Parts: sequence; C-alpha cells; structure tokens
Amino acid sequence: MNRMEQHIWDYLDGTCNLQEHTEIEQLIETDPVYQAMYEDLKKLNQSISAIDLDEPSMSFTRNLMEKINLEPIPQRSLIDKRIIYGISGFFLITIMTLLGVLLFQIDWSQPVTGIFNEYKMPTVDFNKYINGTVLKSFLFADTILGLYVIDTVLRKRLHAK
Repeated sequence: MNRMEQHIWDYLDGTCNLQEHTEIEQLIETDPVYQAMYEDLKKLNQSISAIDLDEPSMSFTRNLMEKINLEPIPQRSLIDKRIIYGISGFFLITIMTLLGVLLFQIDWSQPVTGIFNEYKMPTVDFNKYINGTVLKSFLFADTILGLYVIDTVLRKRLHAK
C-alpha cells in the first residue's frame, strides 16, 4: 500500500486529524489521480461494509460445551512410565558408577595429616540467639502456615465434591 492509498483510507475511516482531513479533501477535489483512487477505495469500502457476517446460532456455544462435556476425560498419562523409569535408572546407574570409581581410587591406608588435625570447631552459645521472643515468633509463623495448609486441603476436598 502506497502513501496515497494510506491517506485516502485514513480519510475514509476518519482516523486522520483535522489538518490532514482538509489536506486530503483538497487533494481529492483538485488532483484527478487522488480522485480516481478515492472513488475506487470508496466503492471497495462500501462493498466490504455491505457484506453480512455469518453468525453462529444462539445456542452454538451451549451445544458445543455440552458435546465437550460428553467426551471422556483421558485418565492415562501421555508419557509412558517405562520411559521415565528407564531414564531415571540410567542416571542412577551413572551416578553410582561415578561414586564407586571415586571411592575405589582413594588411598584409604594413608593417615590424615595437615590442617585437619589442628582445626577445632568453635563453640557456639545458642542461648544468645534463641530466646523467648524468637521461639514464640517461630511457633506463631508455624501455626499460620499450618492453618493455611489445612485450609487449602479442605478447600480442595470441598471443590472435588
């Protein structure tokens, strides 16, 4: 679509602003090329707007939904369980083999030396971090989460019925 056609379509659709509207109107009145294009597009626009659209019957949606509800719901998974078990088995065997090779190659007869003998774990005073307020806050949050889980389970049971 060229620029002239776009201007005329904007004029016919009424999507141009007032200044463009007056400019296009003047071009249609003065320029014979614009005038011929305007007449052609005007006829095309009128013929398109005169076409009646086919509409479905009033009960189309209801009938369609009833037919869909009559269709059986597939109960079986589309993926075969044997494929999943096969892939899982392959990865488990691969991981176990790699762990076996790793453990087999370690020299267990050597004594542990170095920094590990000298390192001692620091003592941590948990009483400094866990006091009554922290414990009550933790129990409150657990209670709220527990009630949320119970509510979710009960709503799912009611919705399933």
